[in-house]
Amino acid sequence: MKRILLTTVVFAAATAFTGAANAADIARPAPMAVKAPAYIAPMYTWAGFYIGANLGYGWGDGSGTLTSGGVTGPLSGSGDGILGGAQIGYNWQSGPWVLGVETDFQGTGISGGFSAPANGVVGTERTPWFGTIRGRVGYAVNTWLFYVTGGGVYAQNKISGTAPAGAFSASNVGWSYTVGAGVEAFVAPRWSVKAEYLYMGTPDSAPVPPGAVVTGSTNSNLVRVGLNYHF
Repeated sequence: MKRILLTTVVFAAATAFTGAANAADIARPAPMAVKAPAYIAPMYTWAGFYIGANLGYGWGDGSGTLTSGGVTGPLSGSGDGILGGAQIGYNWQSGPWVLGVETDFQGTGISGGFSAPANGVVGTERTPWFGTIRGRVGYAVNTWLFYVTGGGVYAQNKISGTAPAGAFSASNVGWSYTVGAGVEAFVAPRWSVKAEYLYMGTPDSAPVPPGAVVTGSTNSNLVRVGLNYHF
């Protein structure tokens, strides 16, 4: 009888222990997996104000005729140099299309020589500075912007040299047109880099040796790279 009672007690204790363990398992559900927060890509927009700086290289040439002392002869020249400056602009964006205005001001080391052998004229020309006021039309693809641009350019030109009448120097500021194209890309949410080419036509006026009349045309080109901060 004692053996039966002991067996019954052991069995009851084991059953109670098993039930408690099962209850504990039920009371502690398995921890749920925690999902990592979804990655949200930064939003880029070309709309708004921006300001930046640039560095580039310019080159050009010109040809025509020079008349002085009753003699008319051919005139030619060319030059090149480094340039650098700053730009500021504003963009409007509608879908992938971007419209904007931009102005920049450049200091340059562009210089070169010119001559009119038949007239005994030889000299040098420098462009200490110039600026542009342009519109831009672009198409955005993800973080890239491809654009064309055009507007006006104003520049100071200085000449000095010698002629049969002696040494001379002159300076003036003239206006012309400019057209070009470029590409710009965001490298951070507010920072972009750009590469640009501009062509500049013949200015409406240019310095000439005293007493001379000059006719002709010039072709000026520049390439530059820049960095912009977008507000």
